[in-house]
Amino acid sequence: MTSDAPTPEPASPPPPPAPSGTGESGKASGGMRALGFLIALVLAFGAAVMIAVAIDIGDTSTCDQFFEDGESGQVVPELDDECFDGSSAQKSISVVLAWASGIVGAIAVLVALMFAVSGTRGPLLARVAGAAVALGILSILIGSI
Repeated sequence: MTSDAPTPEPASPPPPPAPSGTGESGKASGGMRALGFLIALVLAFGAAVMIAVAIDIGDTSTCDQFFEDGESGQVVPELDDECFDGSSAQKSISVVLAWASGIVGAIAVLVALMFAVSGTRGPLLARVAGAAVALGILSILIGSI
């Protein structure tokens, strides 16, 4: 009593559900896209601030060098003169990290705008924005130690 009928194959499992906040096609919803645009604005401001900080710190001398120049007569110190209160290595590291934060932040702005327009690349936006913020925090911490 053998039957020549083929045995049925097991049914394939259903596809995994789409992540929350996404439509049926895997793209972000309208609210998430609007949030992406707001994130782009915040990142643009942060990137501009970090670039301005890098330029400002890069143009100031260390306090040790400033006081040496004042004592030797090369520079006449004024009441509103500023100096970087740290070593030259600390200043250099802080400036490099501030520039890196500003540049990565500017790239994150472009990714955020791409996310706002297309609704894709959300995980990339999170990684690039996180890297920009982490570099900025490191720059501030190293500059203030």
